[in-house]
Amino acid sequence: MKKISVWIAVGLLFCLCSCKQNTLKKVDETDYVSKVDMFMGVQGNSHSVIGPQLPHGSISPSPHTPKGADGGYLPDQPILGFGQLHVTGTGWGRYGQVLLSPQTGSFSARQDGHDSPKSNETASPCYYGVTLDRYNTRVEIAPEHHSAFYRFTYPSDSTSFLLLDLTHSVSQHIVPWTGGHFYGGEIHYDENTATFNGWGLYNGGWGSQKPYKVCFAMKMDITPENVSIIDAGTDSLYAKIDLPAGTAVLNVQVAVSLKSADKAMQYLVKEMNNKSFEDIRDAAHDIWNQTLGKIEVQGGTPDEQKLFYTCLYHSFLMPRDRSGDAPYREGEAAHVDDHLCAWDTWRTKYPLMVLVDEPFVAKTINSFIDRLACNHQLNPTFTSSLDGTWKQGGDDTDNIIADAMVKGVKGFDYKKAYEVGKWQAFHARDIVQGGEYLKQGWQPKKEGGTKECSATMEYAYNDFCVSEMATIAGDDSTAKYLKNRASQWINLFNPDLSSGGFKGFIAPKKENGEWWLPLDSIRFFREWDHVYFYEGNAWIYTLFVPHELDKMIACCGGKETMCKRLQYSFDNKLVSLSNEPCFLAPFVFSHCDRPDLAARYVAQIRQSDFSLSQGFPDNEDSGAMGSWYVFTSIGLFPNAGQDFYYLLPPAFSRVNLHLSNGKTLIMKIEGNLAGNRNNPKSITLNGIPLTANTLKHSQIRDGGELIFKY
Repeated sequence: MKKISVWIAVGLLFCLCSCKQNTLKKVDETDYVSKVDMFMGVQGNSHSVIGPQLPHGSISPSPHTPKGADGGYLPDQPILGFGQLHVTGTGWGRYGQVLLSPQTGSFSARQDGHDSPKSNETASPCYYGVTLDRYNTRVEIAPEHHSAFYRFTYPSDSTSFLLLDLTHSVSQHIVPWTGGHFYGGEIHYDENTATFNGWGLYNGGWGSQKPYKVCFAMKMDITPENVSIIDAGTDSLYAKIDLPAGTAVLNVQVAVSLKSADKAMQYLVKEMNNKSFEDIRDAAHDIWNQTLGKIEVQGGTPDEQKLFYTCLYHSFLMPRDRSGDAPYREGEAAHVDDHLCAWDTWRTKYPLMVLVDEPFVAKTINSFIDRLACNHQLNPTFTSSLDGTWKQGGDDTDNIIADAMVKGVKGFDYKKAYEVGKWQAFHARDIVQGGEYLKQGWQPKKEGGTKECSATMEYAYNDFCVSEMATIAGDDSTAKYLKNRASQWINLFNPDLSSGGFKGFIAPKKENGEWWLPLDSIRFFREWDHVYFYEGNAWIYTLFVPHELDKMIACCGGKETMCKRLQYSFDNKLVSLSNEPCFLAPFVFSHCDRPDLAARYVAQIRQSDFSLSQGFPDNEDSGAMGSWYVFTSIGLFPNAGQDFYYLLPPAFSRVNLHLSNGKTLIMKIEGNLAGNRNNPKSITLNGIPLTANTLKHSQIRDGGELIFKY
């Protein structure tokens, strides 16, 4: 009878917690948090993280499962514990440190000895809850920016304890093929205040393979009965924290810093500040509601709205705002960490932030300026405050800076930002072999070389972006030089190369001018292939000339031929949205005077490649995929790095876009949609008919009304 009564008590506690969480906010049209499906992208290839966090938050608490893929967690597996740091939507995992595992009964020191089946799992941007069936224990999490509040509800008749494991990481224990390693660390316990702190040293996962430190501070509201700290060097480091008999609810607050345990404790004191679990949860709800409410959509089905707001949520997760927590410098300088990587985020994520969160864009650019000054490098991959040692594409931080400068983003020094871009253009374009790009503006193919074609195309656009910066800075000679170098991609255009009945493709070329043959134009090369293209093929990279699309179209036979070519490429999956170089491809139709075809294929991609159940086309990629979906849903799409947007019919009957400057841009549909949705009769801005299928940023930055009439 005693065991039954305990179960009833635990059930009542769970019901109370669930009811409190479910009635946190009345579910209505303005409760955007309720429209986010945290399970989207968690399964399959998207590698999203299910745990709650704040927008661009430093900490990202989330459950782990034994074979949880790169996000650390899969829903169909038992839970082994809860890590505090994660990267989300990425192709390689990282972090997962400071593992907490509430347990009852006997203890196992084995990494695989804590797994528990689960039930009653619920997740939102501001709250995560689950019952660990093996331990009859309820776990609830609410996030702050650098810290998290855990509430553990144990069965009161059990021998209860909390495991604090510093050995564990995603890259060592869940996806070990990413090369994770633990080098040791320290755990300290202050029995007078029931607080813990310490650090661990790790490597592995995407980005730099140099060791990085994760520091933590943790406070409990119950003094432990006993604390056993086991330090076996690089093999294991953990604390078994035994709780007093009869403990029913344990509140734990934990903060993380990449600089020091003292810094983590400062975050803990500042952010928790005697607040209750409900205080932290409710504040996170309000922050997310305000953030997601920056774009209001009306119309569509409930699932369409849920898909939209889930994608918008993912647009605000990475990179991480760790201002003041850079381990390589003192002070509170802007520090935006975990770019995995700018190759993904410059195309859609950052242009979306230009519209709805200018201060974050400015903070990112200030961070770029500081990183180059401190570290003398500014690579597009930057994780754990360390520069990656190689590039996926080009120097893509240039594109983020240019996009902000041409659109007039405030909050950073344009002169210093241009100097960063100029330094990159003349010092960082040294890719794989010999720095030939710096000499002649294109990379010849050599035996054993890699990425010559894709890197050339990406560097060409980087150069164009820096030329725009130079023009704004009044440096006309540099602007002219770089604009000319940005046109040298043409050296890799082989007009005689045929594929699918179409001629003219980007192809590898020897230094003496001969074409490197044979070339499989259709084959999609992955990063591990180490050949001419990175994450793409000749079809994809021939379309990647954002600054000279009209020139490329002419080289390929003109507008009519290009339309046929594009349709063939999409219909036969030669160009797909599985990776970022394809993001702009549908809008090449707009340069061929066929915006209706751009709208048609965008709608087709949105319908076939994005779903709540199946996730994103591939890795979500730090908000890149989510923000692509958001842009294509609201009627605008950026040619990132330039000051204009392509127009396409919005997916909703009305969109209210609340800009960073306080203005609102309204986009809506009027008339009868029974005909061709992709071909509106007219588009007006503030009552004036538009004659082009693009809009400059200056035309919308003060808000207004954009109407698609049918």
